[in-house]
Amino acid sequence: MTKRMFNTALLCAVIIVAVNVFLACKKDKDENPSIGYKEYSLYNSSSGSPVDAGSFRIDQLANGNAKITISISQPFRQSNATFEAVINKEDASGNELVFSNLGLVNGNTGSLVTSPVMSSGSNLPIKYTDLVGQKGYYVKVLNGANVQARGDID
Repeated sequence: MTKRMFNTALLCAVIIVAVNVFLACKKDKDENPSIGYKEYSLYNSSSGSPVDAGSFRIDQLANGNAKITISISQPFRQSNATFEAVINKEDASGNELVFSNLGLVNGNTGSLVTSPVMSSGSNLPIKYTDLVGQKGYYVKVLNGANVQARGDID
């Protein structure tokens, strides 16, 4: 009887340890949650007039940095393709300057999430307040040299 009680106690101890290990391995809490955001529209003007081509959202993270989520509408997606996404700004002479290379939009899903948004010049995170509310910045989604979608940040 003593050996049976010992085995039962040992089994209970193993189960308790396993449950505690499982609970300790749960997904970590997001250390940098969004505390605010602003949404914008993307347009395709290849036909001569702007057509809704999707949207993008800029989130303000708890540390002040910016996160961007791009969503391209179904008619502007292309299977097995990727589209380069950038944030540009025009200088005083009208030249386009790349402010941030955001990465590649998945042509199948039409989506891209970049967190944090990094400056192309300094390779440092861009603050939310350095994008939202500023004049002259815009998001471009490129299909090679062609503009798949564009939207102004205001």
